[in-house]
Amino acid sequence: MSDNDESQIKRALKEKYEGRDEEVTKYWAKKIDEEFKRRNKKNSIADDPKNYGKGRQLGEQDIGDISYKIPWQKTMLDDNGIAMPINTGYKCPVCGFISMLEFPPERCICGTLSFLHCKNIVNYKR
Repeated sequence: MSDNDESQIKRALKEKYEGRDEEVTKYWAKKIDEEFKRRNKKNSIADDPKNYGKGRQLGEQDIGDISYKIPWQKTMLDDNGIAMPINTGYKCPVCGFISMLEFPPERCICGTLSFLHCKNIVNYKR
């Protein structure tokens, strides 16, 4: 995927999520922060595995890069200023397919690449 494709995805996400009511955005930002705080309490969640991505090609991003302690929605909010629903099923922005997993698959059944697998949109390795 080229940088141009990723910039188009990022622009579409901003149009979708920034155009909504400010109260909704504040609500989701609050829920994301609550989940982040809950996960960071001592012994509330498992520790991250070590060397999950060992042997992976340099520059590739994988679900294993996401910390257990930091919800991907918080990373999205911090990096891009987009508050997305947390603790709900993932809905494809193209076809509307709802995945019962909170984390979206790499590709939807319609073939759309998930924005969470685009390193220039959300970078989990810091």
